[in-house]
Parts: sequence; C-alpha cells; structure tokens
Amino acid sequence: MGRFSLSNIIYTLLLAGLLAILFIPGGKVWFMQQLMKVGLLQPSVPKTNEDAWPAPEMLFRDAAGAPVALSSLKGKVVFINFWATWCPPCRAEMPSVDRLYRQWKDNPGAMFLIVDADSQPDKAAAFMRDNGYQLPVAFLAGNVPQNVYNGTLPTTLIIDKAGRIVFRETGAADYSSRRMEQYIQQLLAEKQ
Repeated sequence: MGRFSLSNIIYTLLLAGLLAILFIPGGKVWFMQQLMKVGLLQPSVPKTNEDAWPAPEMLFRDAAGAPVALSSLKGKVVFINFWATWCPPCRAEMPSVDRLYRQWKDNPGAMFLIVDADSQPDKAAAFMRDNGYQLPVAFLAGNVPQNVYNGTLPTTLIIDKAGRIVFRETGAADYSSRRMEQYIQQLLAEKQ
C-alpha cells in the first residue's frame, strides 16, 4: 500500500507535469503564457531614458527582400524583436507582441521589425500565418554588435525617434501590458 499513497501519487503527478513543461515545447509555451496572465514576466519598462545609448547601424531585409537600414527609420519609434520559430519563450510572448503591433501598426511614427534569427522566410511566414499573427517578419542583413543582440532569444529593443536604444529586454515578456502601451505613447509624443 505504501507505493500508492496519496503523497506518492501527488509527487508522481507533479514530476510528470514538470517533465512535460521541460521537454514538450508546447508545455513550456503554455506555462510561460500562464505566468504572463497572472502578471509575471512583465517587461522592465524604464522610468526615464537617461540610460539610453545610440543605436548602431543595423541592416535588415523585410519579407519581400527589400533592405531596411535602421538609420533610415530615424524619427520613428522602432520596436525590434529577435525570435525563432523553435524558441518556446519567443512563442510564448508572440501573442502579446502581435497585440502590441496591431495597436500601433497604423501609426506612421511606429515601426516594427520582427527579426527571424534563423533567416528562414518560408518557415517564419508559415508560423505567422498558422498562428493568425499579422507581424511583419524581417531578417538580419548584416552584423549586430554583441551589446545589442548576443544571440539570446528572444531579445527585444525599442529605439526612440532620436535613434537611441531606450529599452532592451532578453527573455520572454508580456508586451501587451498597459505600462508598455503608455511607454510607447510617451516615446511617440517626444520631440526628436
């Protein structure tokens, strides 16, 4: 009877749940999204931009293959998210990034670059289509300094109108928060 005690059953169920979260990609995504729903994994939105630093030139390609230079976007608030289709934290935050994009996509002062770190246009487009996301996929077309993007996925940057990096976050975060919305509104309202 000792092998089937209530504590052994509970322990076994908890261990099975933990293993599912660790080894099943969908399990990790679901778990992280639940943490976002209860208010955890919030982006650390800065109160001031005193720690901002000049964004280096970065080159991207849009989904059609057209070049996009970061310097050509000066005067806009630029949201850059480095991600990959296989990355559970990227997949977990993607619904919130999509909600944020849908809120600002028609604002001419805002630009979103959702950068597929694997540079696989067909796979990235299929992922967006299959999940109902409207996000504009982009791809790296040049080097990015390690202090900006060191390969950690996801990594999110926000560049202000003056071309300064004012926000940098690594790891999954809920970008559909009211605080992030207010931060972007503040950046859009600033004079260049």
